[in-house]
This record gives sequence, C-alpha cells and structure tokens, in this order.
Amino acid sequence: MGVLVKAWGFGPENPINQLDSVQVDSLMQYVGWSKVQLKSDFTIAKTDPNIRFDFNAIAKGYAIDRLAQMLDYSFGVDNYLVEVGGEMVAKGINVITEKPWTIGIDDPTNLESRGSAALIRLKDGALASSGNYRKFRVDEATGEKYVHTINAKTGFTKNSSILSATVVANNCMEADAYATAFMAMDLEDTQNLLKQINDLETFIIYLDEQGNTQRFMTPGFEKLLVQ
Repeated sequence: MGVLVKAWGFGPENPINQLDSVQVDSLMQYVGWSKVQLKSDFTIAKTDPNIRFDFNAIAKGYAIDRLAQMLDYSFGVDNYLVEVGGEMVAKGINVITEKPWTIGIDDPTNLESRGSAALIRLKDGALASSGNYRKFRVDEATGEKYVHTINAKTGFTKNSSILSATVVANNCMEADAYATAFMAMDLEDTQNLLKQINDLETFIIYLDEQGNTQRFMTPGFEKLLVQ
C-alpha cells in the first residue's frame, strides 16, 4: 500500500493535496497482497510495476528485534531494555531495582505533560504502541486533518474513535503490526480477533459514543499493571 502512503502525504515525496473517491479508487488497483508474490529465489514478482511496499507498520519493531538478538547472541546480555520511539523489547530485570522493567504507556488525552495512561511490568517480552495523536498532517487549504493510519480495504485514512493501541507480544515486529492493525479496525472487530489469539495482550484507549475516554484491556494485560 505504498502508493496510498505516498498519496496521503506520509511518504518521502510530496503528497497529493486532496484525494477524492475517484483518485483513491484509481490507486487501489496497486494495493493488496494478492498482487505480489515472493518467489523461490527470494525476489518479488508484482502484477504491476507501480505497486510499492511500505513497511512502516513493522519496520521499527523488526529493527528492535534485531538489536535484541545482537545483545542476546553477540554479547550475551542477560538483562536489557531496547526502546526506539515507544517500541521495545525487554529481557530479564532492571538490575538496579531488581524487578521487571517498568514501562509507561502514553496517555493520548494528556500530551502536554506526557502523562502515562498506565504503568506495567515487562519481562522477556515486546511492546509496541500505535496512535494518531502525534503523526498526522493538516491540509493547509481545507484545514482537514489526515491521520497516518490508512485502511487498506477502503484506501482512506482512518479517523476513528480509537486513540491508541498498545500490544504486548513475543516479538516486537508482531506487536508493531497488530498495534497498527488495531488502529485501523473497529474495536468490536479487534475484541473478536483477540479471542482467537492466545499470545497477544492489548490495551486500547478509545472514545465512546458520548465522546468520553474509555479503556479496554485484555485480562493478561491487566495482570501486568503496576498496582
């Protein structure tokens, strides 16, 4: 979906100023896994040369996983916390406190003071958060806000009631991918999906129909909370 990322202004090139349904529809022919294939020689075959990949949803998480593997296998580090821009991998304990690592989850409704919506203990796991409260652009002509989460099914940016999604998983690339997906999905769909997945713990901050801030978390995530 790299063509959509570029068109909405979240790629390296200049964006199209305003997209209508006709323009989005014309770009959707270049979107979708069904249009690409990984060949046996590890090269990529595309149905059209205009198809572009965008790895923003997993790249940071993957990079952090690689850093963690370097600490594991190249240096033999038993206790560490690797964090880049809110995504992280934790192993062992904080040797100063002799406790699992304490992680603060950003509160999207309190950005000025950088307050935490929750504190959790993380040991031998990975965490990633996604949200539309920092990464967005505003059309100078119309004043309309465009968030960086793009729904691959519709081609449009996803202005939803979900403010942030935090996922704890076995590796950071997986946590990063699901956190992004949960920003694009409706809360009910996310809740139904989580019933089918055993190794994900999730914390979602959202607005209800009255505009009040609400929280949803899986039982496993609740067990990680610092009391």
